[in-house]
Amino acid sequence: MKELRYSLTEEQLNKIACIAAEKAIEAYRLEDVKAKKRLENQSIHITKNKLKSYRRVKASLVETEEFTEYEKIELRWEFIKDLMGSGLDVIEKSENRIKSFEAKRKRDLFEIQSIDKALSLYKEEVDNSDSDEAKRRYRELYSMYIDDKIYSIAEIAETENISEKIVYRDLGIACKIISVYLIGM
Repeated sequence: MKELRYSLTEEQLNKIACIAAEKAIEAYRLEDVKAKKRLENQSIHITKNKLKSYRRVKASLVETEEFTEYEKIELRWEFIKDLMGSGLDVIEKSENRIKSFEAKRKRDLFEIQSIDKALSLYKEEVDNSDSDEAKRRYRELYSMYIDDKIYSIAEIAETENISEKIVYRDLGIACKIISVYLIGM
């Protein structure tokens, strides 16, 4: 079989190269937009999960106090008294349990403080805004996730005199804004 060969002028080659480059740039930009959208959706999802657990975590922090050094010593001795005989192993387990409890409490406290700070920054932004819609979004977010009384979407919609669909949309927008303060995205 005979191989076919074509002659192309420099102008034709340049035109082909330009078209290929344009298509490559277009594909890159499209993929970049998709990646940014995925990242944005992921940060909104993380923010919503943090906000959903806000009440529970805050309540658990109130119920549990950090151990004083004296209480830590007492706990260690209680473990030893209860399980006499296995000595060092018991002490190590009790130490690990105390450290684990303290680490979880610190993480929870950090999460609550982070959310509170993000909310205060968002509130400040809303207060400086002339937009009634922005203020409504903040109220909806606060009612849904932060307020001591738990509100349903229907209750929020009724209170704000809007549809449930708008409440869902507003919460998505508010979470997108909060995620900038909370996660940085």
